[in-house]
Amino acid sequence: MNYKKLLGIIVGVLALTFTLAGCGNSSASQNGNKEYKYGSITVPAKDGSVCNAPNYIAYEKGFFKKNGIKANIVANPRDISDLEAGFASGKYDAQNGDFQYLPAIQNGAQIKAAGGIHQGCIKLLVPKDSNITSVKDLKGKTIGIPAQGSTPQYVTSIALQHAGLDPKKDVTWKVFSTDLLAKAAEKGQVDAIGTVDPYAYQAQQENGFKAIIDNNNSDGNQKMANMGMKKMGSCCYLYISNKLIQSNEPKAKAIVKSYQEAAEWINKHPEETAHIELSKGYVSKTKFINEKNVTQILKDEHFHLNLDKGKEDMNYYITQLKKAGYLKKDTNNSQLLKQAYWNPNEKN
Repeated sequence: MNYKKLLGIIVGVLALTFTLAGCGNSSASQNGNKEYKYGSITVPAKDGSVCNAPNYIAYEKGFFKKNGIKANIVANPRDISDLEAGFASGKYDAQNGDFQYLPAIQNGAQIKAAGGIHQGCIKLLVPKDSNITSVKDLKGKTIGIPAQGSTPQYVTSIALQHAGLDPKKDVTWKVFSTDLLAKAAEKGQVDAIGTVDPYAYQAQQENGFKAIIDNNNSDGNQKMANMGMKKMGSCCYLYISNKLIQSNEPKAKAIVKSYQEAAEWINKHPEETAHIELSKGYVSKTKFINEKNVTQILKDEHFHLNLDKGKEDMNYYITQLKKAGYLKKDTNNSQLLKQAYWNPNEKN
């Protein structure tokens, strides 16, 4: 056999070898893609609250995986500016959170809501011996809140303006750590507190606090409706990064589907959801924040990701926050709604 012929055989064998190896890699890659068709996402949700359950259940019960997504659940940054920066840079992809993000979105935060995911988890409470019995009684009073621009402040402000009061002039807002709000009210440092479950639920059950405002109006209570608390109104939303929606809409739709399925599962399995949240350390367990109480809170919140109703509710909150002065006076409601909300079933 001459040298050229031998060299040709060797080259052919090597080519065949690399082709087969390539086929093997391709097959492995395809198998991997079948499992995670849309690749990975990062969800900043660890150390969260009870109502962050859709993040945890979509991960723990395999809804992300079922829809072709490899999810990484990471710590939730405490500073909202860090959260916004994470979404803008592409570090974070999805999370469920309150409508408090509306002013941030107006100011350029790169996220969009994609469906209301559960009903209310926010209350305005007063101590059991308080003489405050109505929203009008809050005039001239000091209200404790977990942060300026927090959803408890916004919910209370909606009720204040429905009662003819100015949220920026007729009350004083004072910030306390969420876990210290009830103590602040009992010590007389504030007259009322705007807070979230499970802290609100705990203050009511253990310390006898009375609810003046409850944004969970699932039964259509007229008294709460008169305060601006919508019947079956969305309190929390699924948020997805603009960058992801624009660059990979099918992947964004797969995220929405994962959260939809997780929300439905939570509604049917609140006891197991509570067990997962506490046993896996997603929610910090205490003597009060136990499986029994967390289960009740989950039942009360009526999880269900609703795309059309969520958009309607967000439009309502835009109107209310504009009236209350938390959005710009010249806000174009429909323009901000388009900026803040994405319905994957609608053509944009």
